[in-house]
Amino acid sequence: MRIRSQSDASCIDAATNLRTSVGDMAPFPPNAAKAISPEPEVESLLLVVDNSPSSKRAVQYVGKFLGHRRGFRIHLLRLIPPLPPALLEFGGAEDSQLEEKLEAELRRDQENWIASARESAKPALEEAAKVLHKAGVVRNGIHIDFSYPVEIRNAAGTLLEQARAKGCHTLVIGHTAHSWLREITGGDLAEHILRHAHGVSVWLVQ
Repeated sequence: MRIRSQSDASCIDAATNLRTSVGDMAPFPPNAAKAISPEPEVESLLLVVDNSPSSKRAVQYVGKFLGHRRGFRIHLLRLIPPLPPALLEFGGAEDSQLEEKLEAELRRDQENWIASARESAKPALEEAAKVLHKAGVVRNGIHIDFSYPVEIRNAAGTLLEQARAKGCHTLVIGHTAHSWLREITGGDLAEHILRHAHGVSVWLVQ
C-alpha cells in the first residue's frame, strides 16, 4: 500500500504524547492526581469513505495505524454527489400560488433525494466503522457524517471545510474515492485536495 502524505507528524506526536513517564514523580495523596490531571487532548481525523478499493484500503490503513490507541476521534464522511439537473431550481411561474406549490414540491423532492443518497451510503460507512472497531478503535471514537450535495467545482473545498469545522488536522482519502467527480470534471478529487489543503495534513492512499 502506497501512502502519500503532506505531514503525519501531528498524529504521530499526538499518539506518542499519550505515554507519560511517572517513574520519577513524588507520591501524591490518593485523590490528588485525579483532581489535578488535565483532560487528555483528542486528535480528530477526517476519513473520506465510499465504495472504491482505495477507500477501503484507507480505512484499513487508519485502523492499523490508530487501532488500540487512545486520544483519537475518527469522523467517517461520505460526500453526497450533486443534485441531478431535474432537481435544481426551476424557472418560476407567472401565478404566485402555482410557483409556491412548485417550489414546495421541488424542496420535497430534493429532501427525498438526499435522504435516499444517505441511505444508500450507510452500508459503506457502517462497514468502515466495523473495520475500525475490529482494529481496536473504540466505538465512541468513531463518528459517521454526511455532506450536503456538493457543488462540482468546490468538492475539495467542501471536504476541507468539513475537516476544519470538525477540528480535524488530518484528512485521509483514497486516491480514486468518489470517482463520479472524475467522470464530470476529468480530475481526481484527491489531487484537488492536495493542491488546496492549507493547515490540514492529507494522507492519500493509493
